[in-house]
Amino acid sequence: MSDRRFITTYAGTLDSKGRVCIPAVWRQVLATQNTTGVYVSPSLDETSLTGFGEEMMTSELKRLEGLDPLFSGAYNDLAAPLVSGASSLPIDENGRVRLPDELIEAAGLKDRVVFVGVGAKFEIWNPETYAPVKAQRLANAKAERAARIAQENAARAALQASAPAPAVPSGEGTP
Repeated sequence: MSDRRFITTYAGTLDSKGRVCIPAVWRQVLATQNTTGVYVSPSLDETSLTGFGEEMMTSELKRLEGLDPLFSGAYNDLAAPLVSGASSLPIDENGRVRLPDELIEAAGLKDRVVFVGVGAKFEIWNPETYAPVKAQRLANAKAERAARIAQENAARAALQASAPAPAVPSGEGTP
């Protein structure tokens, strides 16, 4: 797996022809994955689009290999959104992709968009829709961090409480 990831957040625009310009640094990430364009699908979780390269597509398809494609309902449930839900979009010489109308509609995209890097994939959002999601994600991360710190502190306190008290040599510590 590539050590290059989709990181940071970029503002962008959706032009009248339905094109967005994939951030240049992310086009380099896609190129290192031998992705001829970019895969884009509706998010399974939110009102946004999910973009990814060949590595994620290959990884997800490999994960599905353990399921029977003819007799497993789980195979169809997992494969259909990934395979039939994704569009393989070519990137033009200016770094733009033409988003299909159904993807634009699914994410509620207007003239402005925001590209959000989330490691192995990225998201494309309407900035107005993303603002409360960004705030909620930050709150969730802070709560998770606080919970982990509390757990570590509790573990440390338990270790200290169970540790034997240091022995005081006889004759010392008495007046």
